[in-house]
Amino acid sequence: MKRSLITILSLFSLRADIVYESGDLIEFFGGTAPESAYNNWVSHVTEGIASDGYNDYGPEWLDVQTNGFGHHKKLSEYSQTLVYWETILSQFVNGDTTLVDSLLQDSLDSFFYELVIFEDTTLNKTFHLLREQIDTSFVDVNQIAIPEDDVIGSFRNSWGLYIINPNASREQVLIQVPHPCDDFIAPYIAMDLFLEIDAFGFMINGTGREVEWSEEGTYTNSKSHSDPSRYEYTIFQKFQEAVTEPLINAQPHWPLVFAIHSFDNASHSTRYSVILAAGASNTFTNKPIRDITDDHFDIINFTEEFPITENQFDNPDPVHVSEYYEAYYDDIFNYDNGSTEFTIRKSTSLNGIQNGHQMTHLQDLINGYSVYEPWVQAEMDEKPMLFDSLDMPDEMVYSQGFYPTNVHNFSMIRDYYHPFIQAVDDYLIHWETTSDITPPDSISYLMAYNMDNPDQVYLTWSPEFDTNFKSTEIQFDLDSISINSPIIDFNDYPSLQYMRLNNQTIIGVNNSEPWFFRVRATDHFNNAGPWSVTVSNILPGHSPPDTILMFNESTIVESIIDEDIDGNDYSIDTVNGLPGTSPSLALFGNTWKSVQIDSFLPDSTTILQAYARVDSLSEIQAIGFSDGEKTLRYSVAGTEMLDIEEWIPVYQGTGQTRVWKSYDIPIGNDWVAWFDSLSAINEVQFINDNDDTSRASGSIHFSMILDISPDLPISPTVHIDYSLGDIRLENNQEMVSASFTSTVMDSDSYNFTFHWEFGDGNSSNEIHPSHEYVVQDDHDYTVILTVEDETGQQGWGTAMIQVDPGESSFPLTLNYVGDIMMGRRFEDDDGIISTLGVNALYEPTYDILGLAADVTVANLEILLSDQGYPHPTKSIVFRCAPENVGGLIYAGIDVVSLANNHIMDYMEPAMIQTQNLLSEVGIHHSGAGMNSYEAYLPALISRKGQTIAFLSVSDRTGQYNNYQPYLNAGENKPGFAYMTPYYLKQQIQSVRDISDLIVVEMHSGSEYSYSPGGHYDSYEPPDGYETMRLNPASEIGFLEDPLMGMEVEDYSPRLDRPQMWDRAIRQFAIDEGADAVIVHHPHIIQGLEIYNGKMIAHSLGNFIFDLNYPETYPSMILNTEADESGFTGYSITPIYIDDYLTVPALGELANYILDHIAMRSRELDTYVHVNPESNRGIVIMDTLAFSSQELDYNIWDPIWKETLLEGEPYFVSNPLSIPNAGSLSKITGGFQPITHYRLGREKIWMKNFEDEGSSLWNFNSNSEFLQDSIFRRGETAASQIRYDYAQDNIITNLEDRMPFKNEFDHTIHGYIKTENGKNVTLQIQLSEGRSGESILTSSMSDSVQGTKFWMPYWGDVPSHEAANFFDIRMNTGIPDTGKSQTWFDDVGLVEWDSLQPFEEFPISVMHPNDFNYIQVYATQTPVAMAGIQMTNTIIGDLPSLDAIPKAANPVIIAPGKVHFYDESKGAVGNWHWVFMDQINVYNQHPTFHFFNPGIYEVSLTVTGLNGEEDTDYITIVALSGDAEEYNLGDVNGDGSLTEVDVLLCVNYIIGLVNLEPVEFLAADVDGNGVINIYDALVIADLFN
Repeated sequence: MKRSLITILSLFSLRADIVYESGDLIEFFGGTAPESAYNNWVSHVTEGIASDGYNDYGPEWLDVQTNGFGHHKKLSEYSQTLVYWETILSQFVNGDTTLVDSLLQDSLDSFFYELVIFEDTTLNKTFHLLREQIDTSFVDVNQIAIPEDDVIGSFRNSWGLYIINPNASREQVLIQVPHPCDDFIAPYIAMDLFLEIDAFGFMINGTGREVEWSEEGTYTNSKSHSDPSRYEYTIFQKFQEAVTEPLINAQPHWPLVFAIHSFDNASHSTRYSVILAAGASNTFTNKPIRDITDDHFDIINFTEEFPITENQFDNPDPVHVSEYYEAYYDDIFNYDNGSTEFTIRKSTSLNGIQNGHQMTHLQDLINGYSVYEPWVQAEMDEKPMLFDSLDMPDEMVYSQGFYPTNVHNFSMIRDYYHPFIQAVDDYLIHWETTSDITPPDSISYLMAYNMDNPDQVYLTWSPEFDTNFKSTEIQFDLDSISINSPIIDFNDYPSLQYMRLNNQTIIGVNNSEPWFFRVRATDHFNNAGPWSVTVSNILPGHSPPDTILMFNESTIVESIIDEDIDGNDYSIDTVNGLPGTSPSLALFGNTWKSVQIDSFLPDSTTILQAYARVDSLSEIQAIGFSDGEKTLRYSVAGTEMLDIEEWIPVYQGTGQTRVWKSYDIPIGNDWVAWFDSLSAINEVQFINDNDDTSRASGSIHFSMILDISPDLPISPTVHIDYSLGDIRLENNQEMVSASFTSTVMDSDSYNFTFHWEFGDGNSSNEIHPSHEYVVQDDHDYTVILTVEDETGQQGWGTAMIQVDPGESSFPLTLNYVGDIMMGRRFEDDDGIISTLGVNALYEPTYDILGLAADVTVANLEILLSDQGYPHPTKSIVFRCAPENVGGLIYAGIDVVSLANNHIMDYMEPAMIQTQNLLSEVGIHHSGAGMNSYEAYLPALISRKGQTIAFLSVSDRTGQYNNYQPYLNAGENKPGFAYMTPYYLKQQIQSVRDISDLIVVEMHSGSEYSYSPGGHYDSYEPPDGYETMRLNPASEIGFLEDPLMGMEVEDYSPRLDRPQMWDRAIRQFAIDEGADAVIVHHPHIIQGLEIYNGKMIAHSLGNFIFDLNYPETYPSMILNTEADESGFTGYSITPIYIDDYLTVPALGELANYILDHIAMRSRELDTYVHVNPESNRGIVIMDTLAFSSQELDYNIWDPIWKETLLEGEPYFVSNPLSIPNAGSLSKITGGFQPITHYRLGREKIWMKNFEDEGSSLWNFNSNSEFLQDSIFRRGETAASQIRYDYAQDNIITNLEDRMPFKNEFDHTIHGYIKTENGKNVTLQIQLSEGRSGESILTSSMSDSVQGTKFWMPYWGDVPSHEAANFFDIRMNTGIPDTGKSQTWFDDVGLVEWDSLQPFEEFPISVMHPNDFNYIQVYATQTPVAMAGIQMTNTIIGDLPSLDAIPKAANPVIIAPGKVHFYDESKGAVGNWHWVFMDQINVYNQHPTFHFFNPGIYEVSLTVTGLNGEEDTDYITIVALSGDAEEYNLGDVNGDGSLTEVDVLLCVNYIIGLVNLEPVEFLAADVDGNGVINIYDALVIADLFN
């Protein structure tokens, strides 16, 4: 189209009032134009400030904003001025200068606008301008000290400047600037763009957006009345309408508007330079912003790869296009340089205001599905990051010194953004000069389905992308399609203009008849792609559904006795029926009705389709089916939380009110599951229950019921053939080629997808692939082919391949981990992912997880999605960025379960996006789908010749919290695979013949429970629990217990038993053929169970999670080995979640975790061997064949306290440590006065302050820290410093409160060392909740004063029935004078089992267990060495006995104390230390006082199994108080290293001389406490 531009010479002669000017347009606009009435138009724009600092106007010297400079005249909706201007602008655009001039002259005294014909002598172009005259009474002084920047004259109306280019080559393009003041670079970039691309129109607002606003409350930009994008009734808006509306539908890609903005660097410091968007609510961005096809014909891809070249601005490195642009889009957007694709950053803001008037005006005129965007929002960084990185000052960027502010201040900025302008020009050149003669490709995967409505057919297809796509065309007809059959396109269904559309519902076709359909794509250059295959809505092997019930006016509706309270509140409604069908049954009171039907006997595959429309909610709205004795009822809506022993609520809450919905009911399977056998159904029940008379009853309509079994999809039948080539040698590897062919039989599908697993870890998606086997092995390899048809049905074929004989590749190794959740705190601004990247979550465990196994398996408990919307009633929902899938890839995770209570957190779109993303990156998944069939499908993976089937199920439906719609999948409802015995059995049976190993992953059990069971025993429900359940129609659904933490979803007894409790249904899975059962959901590690030789892991806890609950921090990796006989071995690698980062657990922390697992496993009749040296646990597979050993030992305590027991005076020992070799299994004897004992377990697993994986202690000031030079044992202790001028005590506590079981007794304990201490103590604080005030603070028995060496301290904790959590506090008071320093080590809390009497020996103790302490009570103080005799049982082997004595301070000043500790290896039961060759001590970690200087050799003899002993020595050096230590190697202390020092060292080694303590220290150059030939050699090297 060419505009009808009119240049008329009036019959009465040309009016002289038109202004003629010449010069350089850009100088008039923003510079110096001496031949114009005035110049630097931008500087005259009306200014105003409504809120200081709200908008950024650049450096203060650039253009100071001044209130009162100019005046803005706001127009109203019905202003006649707007009507008048519509005429002016229409004629202006059409080129009728005479009429425009006349209209302006008639209103000159009020509009002050003139028509200017401007000859640009530089460009040799003529422009027409609508320009307001300036009023010189307005003065803008800007900087008072610089008169050169004064501006004389502004506007009285400030309606803007409007320019047309009558001879423009791009008459479809309009450039606009709505914010000329605060977007202070935008006017100049926009003018450059206008002139360089030869656009038709240019428009710029004449006022700042703070000049006029609503003045309600505080100023925000949304309240502006002088911003034309927010205030509609403007000349600015009318000009856009005049330019663009005549172009609508004139040509493809017309009109095209560029809205130019700029943003301040300070508020958006990390943004790239150019942000392109089609509006804040338009993510489906198309050309020219983004070409979603592989052609990449868009502005960004027409930009040079390095738009800013090296040294262009003295920059050492060029700026890549992927760091120059951002864009707002969905899906993906890449820049393609021909060999590599680079992702364009997705913009998260600055995408345009939500309802900008110019944007919405234009987008309302053009179909939003079009491949061409009419609106381009371009945001430019006012000071690009490059300039900041170069430390370039504003004065340089904006060329300070040009006054007043003008275009020459922005030369550098204009150069910087010229690549964008050039890209726009190149894009338009390509569009104008490149003809598209290539038709779109053929559309594939077309399918037709009958809809619930009988006059609708639903089509789906795989869309075909074409850069100039126009429409999908659909041709259809009855019986067959001919060339004359009708065709529909976007004119009939506007959505067909959407290139990515993959479905369309065709209305007005009787779907009981066979219709045939085919589709094709067309483009805007009149190219049409080939027609697709022809499909029908009724396929071979299918027949129309059978009608079970159809209502009419003679239908007999009966009451259900005892339930039908409002018996007359129903009707046969002839008006409100399902469209195209018979009348419906309406229920609108507390009404239960039944209708007798012709009896029919379903089979196990029978599926009924029922239709209902919920008009408003009642308590229960449901449909039921009966055989006269038994009834199955399905709830479809209602506020009541139902008993699943009486109702099937899978569809409850799924439909919208006042919308007809179908419910597919697997009546055959469900009937067998509930009643064990099939029976004939002869009655349908309809329910609208509302017993609560205080609220009005809702209403519901029911329509026909169909048996859709004859029209169900048919699964493909798959067969594999193969042939093997000859074995050949290539690159020193024997290889053999295998050629595979597939045969698929499927009567109702035309297209299939193929996935081959070749057994060696490789795969293919070809139909008939070839594969090179380079393996040698001692067993056959299973090859499996999965074929999926267009309906989503899958079939499988398998074959066995004999590979070249060789050494076995077994064992096949698998690693299992618990829950993965990568959102919330991880993605906060300071979160791990935001600061370090997602791989950082997995880096600490990289070597022990994916790198250590052939297959790694996890539960993915978060959606990888930026799509969807929150579940309407779930209180806890989360998702994370799709890009976080990179973490799973990095970690080496191969398989994930999706059957969990978070898969529907953002509903179907997010679930689908997650599944697609996992499939794209090759991570297998199972357990969720758009229907129950898809959800129950397995994930199949082949490694080392074995095919493993992973089945995932869950019972955490949300029904127990009334989270409607519930989370489990139905026949036509998305969700996870629901776990019941019946369907679990079917799942296992479905893969039994196609897999070598079957792994069932369950998401079940109670959150935060420590053991499986039927009662979830950790905590009782809080008082008032019942009142926490709310009306399901609310947005909350359920209130969590605030004491237990707001992240707890079902901290309660389970209310939806699937007929079996935890342990029973997991054992049931094994009985039905599962080889292993792996359980997720409780977030806390539970025990392992070997049941019939198969593994049940009852909870693997968390793996990646952001919970702040310490009980969830310990976790594990379950390591598995398998061969052709099945799973052969399991081991445990302990891990720990420390400050949200999962790390390997080491040392004692690891062993505490393993002991806990061993104890919990023993409760499940399973034995775990804990190796404290390797920090690994080994699961005993055969409990009848394993061997064990017994370690006998004595425990005694020289320190006893007086106490009362049952009112009588007693003596009680310290808490006594139990050796960590094996577990306590029996008490065999004791000193006669000992009458009682109790066993305890440590609750603070990180009590020793070592770097073993946990940093739970809260060191949050410079006065509290870890110290590695003073400690009781190990390498580290906690230390506190306090001065006499301090205001408060120093307290170090735990970062998070830990669970406290108030039904048990507890003891706080630890070791303390002080220097000038004051009131040093250990405290415990008890509290009711995880946060809030404490309810009790208790300290150890006596506080420590003065200077004390390491001593053990302990104190019993008073009980408090309301206590649920505890915190440990290390507390140092303010000293009387000077400095106080305190050290703490081995600080913990013992949880005691009940007190037991000493009776007949031996006393058996269930083992393995996690008991760490024993405490005994006696009627009198025992004599020395009198104690108790005990036995530990050791399962499996431990390292050889090896005595390793250690000293915390091996060099002292005499007299002084040395604390010794033991790090011996092997099965140690007793310790014998010898000091001074005569003093014997039998503690594990003794303290000894050395009074005199000297060199002392201390021996440690440890006793192990069967009396075995091992002895080693340690040297203690006690210096005199005035001794001066020599330099290392200077044995004789003469100040130099010579042969004499070597000789002294050698003579000491062979026993010829003795050394003084200072000489000994100098000779011991390696500091190991022993002088040997190595020391002598080192000294020799030092002086040589």
